[in-house]
Amino acid sequence: MQRMRPNTKLAAVLLMALPVAFAGCGGGYQAPPATPTTPVTPFTQNASITGPYNLVLTSTNGHGTTNIYTNFTQTGTTFGGAANTLVCPSNDSSQCKGDDAPVVSITPSGTVSGANVTIVISFPSTAGADTVTMVGSATGTSLAGTYTDTLGDSGTWTASTAIHPFGPPPGVYDYSGTFNSTSNPLVIAPTIFIELGQDASSHASSNLAGRATIMNSPCISSLTLSGQAIGDAFSLTDAASKAHIIALPTLPTGNTFTFSYKFEPTAASCAGDFGHGVVTINPSPWDY
Repeated sequence: MQRMRPNTKLAAVLLMALPVAFAGCGGGYQAPPATPTTPVTPFTQNASITGPYNLVLTSTNGHGTTNIYTNFTQTGTTFGGAANTLVCPSNDSSQCKGDDAPVVSITPSGTVSGANVTIVISFPSTAGADTVTMVGSATGTSLAGTYTDTLGDSGTWTASTAIHPFGPPPGVYDYSGTFNSTSNPLVIAPTIFIELGQDASSHASSNLAGRATIMNSPCISSLTLSGQAIGDAFSLTDAASKAHIIALPTLPTGNTFTFSYKFEPTAASCAGDFGHGVVTINPSPWDY
């Protein structure tokens, strides 16, 4: 019987195919391509601008400074100032605009986006109605930037929270100083002592109540005061005596206040009188 001879070519082809077969069974596994990820944008918290604020605008065109005092309230990315906002050129209380709504109501408004801040305020001036746009940024509760206005001025501005905010009752600030009449100045200036704090009967923290004791005045010896804190400034009235006071802090310390006063022409005492004065916060014994 004749024996069959092996087919060497067929064997070689089979041996060469084995690695390919094993590779198809998992010997050469490759991971699927990674799914591309979208970069996560970091969360940026909006600046918080609320409470009593003092703003100072400094002209770069030789127009001096303008101080603005207000109480901001923020809702989301928008905020606004109180209707009794004061705008005071050269920080002179006798030149202040505002605090006499509805005759003149000045209400600044603003927006925040992260640390970026924009504030717009319109008010009457000696050169006509003016609208100021402030653009800047917040660092904590402090603000700073540049401004332009509709009368052609521009410059820089800063803002900070009140230095001496009024705390809840029964806490008060005590002030002492002097004043004098512009129309009928005295040789010896009268002395004034003021005790002022939050109005305990009011729910608004900016509402104030207090009293003043006056010495060496020919027409008034005391005042019963009510009013509002506006930033570090305050506006006070004695309704019975028909007296009005606006006091502004001397920044940056805010311990001294310049004020202007006036009595209405129909006041029972000091009728029509007006003038200026200075008071300083008396240190509390707890400050030592």
